[in-house]
Amino acid sequence: MKIEILGTGCKSCDTLYGNVVNALEKTGLTDGANLEKTGDIDYFVKMGVFSTPGLVIDGALISSGQVLSEEQIVEVLKNKIRT
Repeated sequence: MKIEILGTGCKSCDTLYGNVVNALEKTGLTDGANLEKTGDIDYFVKMGVFSTPGLVIDGALISSGQVLSEEQIVEVLKNKIRT
């Protein structure tokens, strides 16, 4: 599973990154996930992120312009596992 945090390094981007790390630990997916941050603004636009932070999982935009909670991310991850 490829998980990308799209952002320029702001506090919200860092918080989202931390929430994703914690959600991966809660779901036991730490070893099976490739988590990375990207600050490439051209990529943001390509993915439809005009307000950061953005969360992309396996090439699909999950959220933009908001910091999802750990619980919200856990639900997203569980749904990804089921499909």
